[in-house]
Amino acid sequence: MGGAYTWATDGQRGKVLSLTGTTGYAASSGPAVDTSKSFTVSAWANPSSLTANSTFVSQSDTAGNSNGFQLYYSSSKHAWAFNLHNDNTGTTFTATYGGTPTIGQWAHLVGVYDASTNQITLYVNGRQVDTKAFGGTPWNATGPVQIGRRIALESYGEYANSSISDIHIYNTALPPPTQPRPVTTPRSANSTEQ
Repeated sequence: MGGAYTWATDGQRGKVLSLTGTTGYAASSGPAVDTSKSFTVSAWANPSSLTANSTFVSQSDTAGNSNGFQLYYSSSKHAWAFNLHNDNTGTTFTATYGGTPTIGQWAHLVGVYDASTNQITLYVNGRQVDTKAFGGTPWNATGPVQIGRRIALESYGEYANSSISDIHIYNTALPPPTQPRPVTTPRSANSTEQ
């Protein structure tokens, strides 16, 4: 953990990470998946602002140029998003977009890369909202998982202005019938710090 972060309590999700869009993040000690192969990433997100991009989960390369994947909010599209960089130079990516984010409302986001079909797919609250053919050459980002930020050209940015909870990363492309789905109506997180 680092930067500006607090812990909040949500009635349905329990303890959640609350970030301010400035410097707060968490990072693992290494990669969670081989991004050249099939994988699935999911997270609950509750945005506090929709004025700038907010990254919920990404996995960096070791050179610091790019992300193997990024699950985030896109301010230019005003939509949830999931992308894979086409290579590790950090200049081009293939992205899926969909759903309408609302400040103070939880959403369940799932991004899937299926290497066997070369497709990336985004699910929002259990529904498929977009799918595209990956436009690059599969490559493995061997750096750490980043929660609340992404890296590009050796600089961290797109810090999340959001509460984040219940992140899962799987080394397989989960099929639609087994996608994790919301079990209750999303609610806003309380502001109580722990």
